[in-house]
Amino acid sequence: MNPPKENAPAATEARFDTKLNRNYKRLPPYGKQFMAIREAGKIPAKTVMVSFDWDLAKAYPRIIIPADVTPAEIEFRFLAGLPVQITYRNKDAHRVDAVAQEIAKVNPCFLATFAYDFAGTGNAWAILKPYQSLEIAEAA
Repeated sequence: MNPPKENAPAATEARFDTKLNRNYKRLPPYGKQFMAIREAGKIPAKTVMVSFDWDLAKAYPRIIIPADVTPAEIEFRFLAGLPVQITYRNKDAHRVDAVAQEIAKVNPCFLATFAYDFAGTGNAWAILKPYQSLEIAEAA
């Protein structure tokens, strides 16, 4: 270990007495890009896909929900007012409800689920929140 430089300003010293923010929520993969887009006052041109699988919805703006994180630990604020679709495979069906509830808290303008394994059967879609335009949302 190298000794500290004597001429380094005190502000550069590392301190390990910081308190963790217990309300901190982590951004999912691609969430940082969405947050930057939203902070710039822009929105994606297509429906935002939420997936548990890296192989789904590659052609759309998307975020991936990691297997090792609970939905309550994820920051979804950047989805507020956007159309959102949760796309999943049967192996992740047990996770969909918790993710949908967390996303609904930020008030997307549309929220639906799509079960990839049921495509073409008529049972693949579920609309959780019908599309609501900004005019309707502002009048309410």
